[in-house]
Amino acid sequence: MKNILLTAFVLMFLIAAVSLISPAKAVAEVNILSNTGYIDSLGWYNIVGEVENTGDVAVTWVEIEATFYDVNNTMLATEDSYMTLNTLNPGRKSPFDITLMNEVLAAKVNNYSLTVLSSSVTSSKPIGLEIPSHTSSIDEWGWMTISGDIKNIGTITATFVKIVATCYDTGGNVVDYGWTYSQPTDIQPNLTIPFEITLYDTERLPYIASYALEAESTQYVLIPEFPSWTQMLLLLVVLTGAIAIYKRKLLKTPIH
Repeated sequence: MKNILLTAFVLMFLIAAVSLISPAKAVAEVNILSNTGYIDSLGWYNIVGEVENTGDVAVTWVEIEATFYDVNNTMLATEDSYMTLNTLNPGRKSPFDITLMNEVLAAKVNNYSLTVLSSSVTSSKPIGLEIPSHTSSIDEWGWMTISGDIKNIGTITATFVKIVATCYDTGGNVVDYGWTYSQPTDIQPNLTIPFEITLYDTERLPYIASYALEAESTQYVLIPEFPSWTQMLLLLVVLTGAIAIYKRKLLKTPIH
């Protein structure tokens, strides 16, 4: 009887262990982060924001819909747009903007809601782009310029290289963004090309406290500014193992 109970316990333990270490089913999930709404100089209502891929598969064609309401929460209109980047690897972010190009309706907007309307699962892109340096300045026209260099650290030519700047206020809310393609748009391996992004809306400039850069090509994505959680977890495991081995060696070392 004891042997049967012991066998059953071992089987249950193995099943539980396998379920814990089995890879989770791939899930596509995109969340809307901070966003800001404002009326521009043309009288149009603009929403700038940011989405993040919180799933474990890459996504593309992420479409965001905005629903606009008046002071009585009566729906005025809906507009939609796509994120600025084409592909979003897990853990990565992309800005977006939606514009209500109707001055009459825009003047009545009191609030709005945002929804991720659709997205498609795609293959993750490997890291192959790097921005070694960048800086920002304000020119004589009051336009903000973000300039820097982008390098292809991959093994093949990076085509249609796009650089995106997301701008934040002091609270970390998205208040503006801009993007450009490198010139030339294709970058050979180990080659570094300068880029320049200009933000033309001078009315948004006072709100900008910081910015973050992203980039992608048809083949690659940019090295992340900070390691992803999977890289951090792997580093933690390696460090823990190294500490355990070191302690074991200390215990085995004879004291003279």
